[in-house]
Amino acid sequence: MNPPKAPHFGGLWEAAVKVAKKQMYRQLGNTRLNFEDMTTLLSQIETSMNSRPLVPMTEDSSDLSCLTPAHFLIGASLQVLPEPDIRHIALRRLDHYQHLQQLNQQFWHHWRTEYLQELQRTTKMCNPNTDFLPGKMVVIVDEHQIPVKWPLARIVALHPGEDSLSRVVSLRTSRGIVRRPITKICLLPVENAEQSTKEGQSTHNQSIEEEETARTMEEPTSEDNFIVARGMM
Repeated sequence: MNPPKAPHFGGLWEAAVKVAKKQMYRQLGNTRLNFEDMTTLLSQIETSMNSRPLVPMTEDSSDLSCLTPAHFLIGASLQVLPEPDIRHIALRRLDHYQHLQQLNQQFWHHWRTEYLQELQRTTKMCNPNTDFLPGKMVVIVDEHQIPVKWPLARIVALHPGEDSLSRVVSLRTSRGIVRRPITKICLLPVENAEQSTKEGQSTHNQSIEEEETARTMEEPTSEDNFIVARGMM
């Protein structure tokens, strides 16, 4: 258990709390909510954040099911009823319930956009990217997705250009095969983190080998010591 006054012991979940607070402050502003409204909104935000995909369930290239934080809480993925998009409707035209739904949709839109941008940090258009391989599960970037819906797909094929860089991939979705640029897809966070860890470990090992090689070259050999000793005589 975390000791008092030490939220940094929480790690990932404390980071999620920080993100939720930041988005709530941005969306609510000076809006005043009573206890029931705040509880409802927090429950909806919790549902959105705990629905994000983490890692594929299986290695089967035809399986699009994934593990989410909700599986650790309730043992299954979260589901919500579809609602019309009311983010751009004036507040005076909304009733009390619709106002709460608007706040939830605004939170979902901003949080999901920033979350996917975070997953896309390592995606480069002009450098070779070896992370995108056939069979990998990805999230398709779609700005019009409703809350708690994450369009998942498996990479089927890469389409390299004349410079041998793959900027377009074919994806298998639940509705068939589609093509997307790599800027419109994101690797799942766990797979992305594992790849970054492997690359970091490889770089670390390479640095150690280079240091050992340089140290070996600098150390004098027995023949060098003999020559020095003979010169002193």
